[in-house]
Amino acid sequence: MSGAILLLLAGMLVGSDAQTESEFWTRSLDGSGQEAVLEIASRRYTAPGDSGVPDVWLVGVTHIGNDGYYDSLSTMLSSVDVVLYESVMPAGARPHLAGNDTERRSSTQDGLDLLAGIAARCDQPPASAEELAECAEGIDLRMGGWVRAATVDAWGRPVVFMHDAENDTLQISSVAADGQPGTDDDLVIEVQPLTGDDLTTTSRNLQAMLADALGLRFQLESMPYEAVNWRVSDMSVGQIEAAFAERGMQFDVLGDMLSGSSIPAQLINMMLALIPIGDSLSDGAVSDGIKVVLIELLGTPGVLNVADQQFGEGFHEVIVVERNRVPLEDLDRMIEREPTVKSVAILYGAAHMPDMAEQLVALGHGYEEVETRWDAAISVDLAKSSLSERDRKSIRRSMRLALAQIKRKARLAREAQERDEAGETD
Repeated sequence: MSGAILLLLAGMLVGSDAQTESEFWTRSLDGSGQEAVLEIASRRYTAPGDSGVPDVWLVGVTHIGNDGYYDSLSTMLSSVDVVLYESVMPAGARPHLAGNDTERRSSTQDGLDLLAGIAARCDQPPASAEELAECAEGIDLRMGGWVRAATVDAWGRPVVFMHDAENDTLQISSVAADGQPGTDDDLVIEVQPLTGDDLTTTSRNLQAMLADALGLRFQLESMPYEAVNWRVSDMSVGQIEAAFAERGMQFDVLGDMLSGSSIPAQLINMMLALIPIGDSLSDGAVSDGIKVVLIELLGTPGVLNVADQQFGEGFHEVIVVERNRVPLEDLDRMIEREPTVKSVAILYGAAHMPDMAEQLVALGHGYEEVETRWDAAISVDLAKSSLSERDRKSIRRSMRLALAQIKRKARLAREAQERDEAGETD
C-alpha cells in the first residue's frame, strides 16, 4: 500500500475527530525503537470541599484502539456516578429540556419519531419501553439510553405502547398536555416495520471498518454505553447542521464521509479490504505502518489543527467549542438538581479536551486539576514488526510533506477569501 493511501487514511481520522492543539492530552512514545505507543490522558478535577459540586473526570479518548484500552477506561469509569458521553445524535435522544407546551409538543414528537424508527427495526413489535430498549441495544449500544429518555414525554409521563396483534401494528403515543388519553391533543405515531433490504441498509462507520482492518477495536462497540448511568451529552445532527448553516458551511459532506456512504468513503472501504492482503504479503507491515502513522499523527502537538484549515473557518467553533458546552451545561444542571451525584466523567475525543478543560475551569465552581492518568491507546511492537526503521522514517517524511501541502492550500484559500472580502467592502 502506497504512502499516499496511508496519508489518506490518516487524513480521514483528522477530519473526523476535528483535532486541535493536543499537547497536554496525547503523546507518542518511541521506546528506543522497541515500541511505538500513542497515549491519551484523563484528568480529574475537584473543587473546594465546601462547594458541594461533584468531582469531574475529563476522559480523552480515540475512536479506535488496542484490545485492552477500552477495557481499562471502562473499569475506571465504573466507579463514577454519571458518565456524559460524546455522540452526535438524532433529535429526541436526550431528556426533554422544553420550557412551554409548544416546545414540549415538538420535543415529544421528536422522541416519538426516534422510538418509531428504532421499533421498526425490531424483530417483534416491542410491548414496552424496556423491550424497545433491549432491541435498541442489539442495534447500537448507545440506543438503549436514547430510548429510555424518549419513552418519557416532555410532561414527565411515560409514553404508551399499543400493539394490535391481529393486524400486527404498533402505535406509540403521548397523552400530551391534558394528561387524558383519546383526546384531540394526543401525539400518536404508527410504526411501519422495515422489511427485507431496508433492514440491512445501515453501513458501518469508516473508523469501525479501519479498526477491523488493523486488528483494533472501535470505541462505540467496546464500551458500556448501555449502562443506565451513561448519558448522551452532545448536539443533535440538526443542531450541528443549523450551526454550520449560520456560518455558510455544510455538514452533509463530513457526515457522508463518516457513514461510509459517499463515493470517497466507498473507495477507502475498498482500500481497507486490501489491508489483509497486503499484510499477508508483507508479514503484517501494512497494518503496522498505518498504526505508526496514527500514533505519529494523533500524538504530535500542534499538527492536528490541520482539520480546522481543511474544513474552513468556523469548523472548530462548531465541532469542538459549541459541542463542548453541552456536557458542561448538563453538569451545571446536575449540580442544581441532582445533589446525590458526587462524581461525573465527560468522555469525549481527546481533541476536545484542551477547550473542555478551559471551559470547565471557567464555570466558576472552583475546579482545579488534581490527578492525571495516561492510557496506551494504540501500540506497535517494533521489535517484532517487519516494518523497518527506514520504513518508519519514510512514513514520517511523507506525512510531514502531505500536512505541509494541506496547510499551504488552506493558507492560500484563506488569503483569497480575505482578498474577496476586502474587495466587497471597497
